[in-house]
Amino acid sequence: MTPEINTTEGLLKATEARGISNVVVASRGGKTALKIAEALGKKVHVISITEFSYSDDVKKKMKKLKMAPIENADLVIQDLREMNETLLMFGPGVKTALEVAAIAKQRGLVDGEFIAVSGGKKGIDTAMVLDTVHPEAELVTEPVKQLAIKQIIASPLIK
Repeated sequence: MTPEINTTEGLLKATEARGISNVVVASRGGKTALKIAEALGKKVHVISITEFSYSDDVKKKMKKLKMAPIENADLVIQDLREMNETLLMFGPGVKTALEVAAIAKQRGLVDGEFIAVSGGKKGIDTAMVLDTVHPEAELVTEPVKQLAIKQIIASPLIK
């Protein structure tokens, strides 16, 4: 399954195909997360994560859509130099999607399979299905590394 993920329609297809009820979005100002929440409706719970603060207007819209906004998040992968640099080999979208996935897991906002997405000025370009249950969790000592990547739905070409 490789839907056109740069559209919210593609993201909706991906959630329906796997029966996923949570989407974690890296959204600096909240606009991308709002767009996703509006498109997915009540079928999927959207968690929006930023290392900054959302405007009052954006927070009001998120509350209306029953989203979970996480502001001023501590970037756990960013602080782990070797992990950060390794993930950047796959491109910034993969690193960022995993970053927000780890934050959501640490805060207990996701359980089981979920989708993490990130992007840039052109919209969503990276999406992956993750699981909070790592098949070899007993061998992984750092909690941030205990996510399992089940599927990369979309990732831009690395230039």
